[in-house]
Amino acid sequence: MKKIHMPKHRGSTLIITLVLMLILTILAVRETSFNSMLTRVATNAGDALVSFETTEAALYQGVNQVISGKYNLNDFLANSRGFYTLKPNDAPLWTTINWASNAAIQAYQSSASVKAAYIIEQLPSVTPPGQAMSKPSFVYRVTARGVGVSGGAAILLQSTLVVPNN
Repeated sequence: MKKIHMPKHRGSTLIITLVLMLILTILAVRETSFNSMLTRVATNAGDALVSFETTEAALYQGVNQVISGKYNLNDFLANSRGFYTLKPNDAPLWTTINWASNAAIQAYQSSASVKAAYIIEQLPSVTPPGQAMSKPSFVYRVTARGVGVSGGAAILLQSTLVVPNN
């Protein structure tokens, strides 16, 4: 019986293939983590956009309430339920108020998990140039706060209005 002589292999092909597979696996994992980071960035950007839009709508609702006069001046004296009088020595109201409670006026939105809210502060009256000193104008600051669909991305907007005393 004749013995068949096989050449000896050193296994270099196997080692090279394993190294290439390892490099490809590392690249695939990096690409996957990069794609998931991009997805998070896109989701956060969308959440911030929804937050800004709901906050802007709440601010618009508060400004309309001031312009239309749908409030009672006594509400500001009570300093509650969304109507406040400025207290210059206190911390800014929008930093201390509980926006989810009835201390703020809840605005209507249907998509956000937490509704946007606003407060109206009565500031000291002013007399604009050319106006009689006996009829100073009322000044109001409307502050609105909203969050995105996920409950994050809080946005705070303010508008100051001068309403003539007719």
